[in-house]
Amino acid sequence: MSKIYPDQFLGLPPCSEDEADVIILPLPLEKTVSYGSGTSRAPWAIINASCQIELFDEQTAVDFEQGPKIHTSPPVPYGSSVRKYLAAVRERVTTHRGKFVLALGGEHTVSYGVARGLTDDISGLTVVQIDAHADLAEELDGQQWSHGTVMKRLWEGGCRLMQIGVRSLSRPEYDLATGDPRIQTYFAHRLSEQWGEVIDALKQLTGEVYLSIDVDGLDPSVIPTTGTPQPDGLSWRQMVEVLRAVTSGPCHLVGADICEFIPSTPPPGRDLVPAKLATKVLAFWWQASGKR
Repeated sequence: MSKIYPDQFLGLPPCSEDEADVIILPLPLEKTVSYGSGTSRAPWAIINASCQIELFDEQTAVDFEQGPKIHTSPPVPYGSSVRKYLAAVRERVTTHRGKFVLALGGEHTVSYGVARGLTDDISGLTVVQIDAHADLAEELDGQQWSHGTVMKRLWEGGCRLMQIGVRSLSRPEYDLATGDPRIQTYFAHRLSEQWGEVIDALKQLTGEVYLSIDVDGLDPSVIPTTGTPQPDGLSWRQMVEVLRAVTSGPCHLVGADICEFIPSTPPPGRDLVPAKLATKVLAFWWQASGKR
């Protein structure tokens, strides 16, 4: 590819929504962050950094010049409230059903709108959540719609949760995470002894699955620039193993998001890491889809 299109993911030539296999959806929401700020700039930083990534993925042999076809969508604009924003995200995503939606946040709250847009009935959906935090609070800073409550809102809607890497949560969140049959939580302090179990559980998932990656789920040595970093997260290789496992079983991966990244100023810095992660998500999904 000779010409680079800097406003398109991977710098690929523009592709229409109708022709696309993949929708890249920028969601620059930053309204309920409780510590570090800057996530609203992340979607464009990730798209810009993606233009520096090779179009061939050596692990999957996926060549992005040949497929999948990727449409980089305009961002969903913010309205008057977080709840209305999530409704707008849900409406936009509904129009993309049948395609793989990869959302780039923005704060983690956006996952609610994306997941609800991908299916009419989320009681049949499993959310695989990579995260340092459980995000199962009833409210955070007096808000029910927040980056710290997003998984509680999805759980209330009936979906199942598989949480990997959690290492920061309140006692009520802990009681819910360990006491509810629709929530399976793998805490960071036990990952070394449970890793085989985690991979097996991912491979055995069935039905529709949505992958939500809060970058603070990874160790700060991989991505330190996030709003609420915590030590002892997943390594890059563990993250890739998760992608390989969730795309190798019988489940149908319908979409994913990458959230809570704070771009470097000025680049280059860690911006390339979430961009590379987004590319890996698409490569493993496309390899599994059998469309190459």
